[in-house]
Amino acid sequence: MMVAKKRAGVRLAWLPLLAGMALSAPAPAANTPAEIVNENLVVDFYRALDAANAAGTMAQQARHIAERYLSPDYIQHREGGSAIGTAREAFIRNAKAVPAGPLPPGMNQPARRVALMADGDRVILVTSRDVPDASGRIRPVFLFNMFRIAGGKLAEHWDAIPAQIGSPPPDARPMPR
Repeated sequence: MMVAKKRAGVRLAWLPLLAGMALSAPAPAANTPAEIVNENLVVDFYRALDAANAAGTMAQQARHIAERYLSPDYIQHREGGSAIGTAREAFIRNAKAVPAGPLPPGMNQPARRVALMADGDRVILVTSRDVPDASGRIRPVFLFNMFRIAGGKLAEHWDAIPAQIGSPPPDARPMPR
């Protein structure tokens, strides 16, 4: 009986230490108001693209979307970026080339958001889509997009797009090394 009481006392002795550790752990960092605005800008940009795709009006809306969301000196870091004109003009050209009508499988619905993070003027958005692989089997692919925001616009963009979803635009050139 005495041994059981001693063990219970030893176990209870750890409670204040464990409680102190739990209470002293840093709280998850909250986004600043500017980071929230930056995240919303990226989300709104993709909503505008999804709406134009769903309506089959990307060609008509491309310039408006670009002027609303992309900085005039927008920089695209994708391998095979456009060799003609500014990156914003290349975005418009490529968006206008999207044929009206049904989109390919996996592209006809907005992508599922996996993660959205802001750190100062940078926003990372990770999404997932279900697309057919080479054998035709549907499987999820993940897309990484990171933006730098400046002056309330998307100023710079880095991404990783799986081969199943896209290839470089027709007027692409190799990215400088």
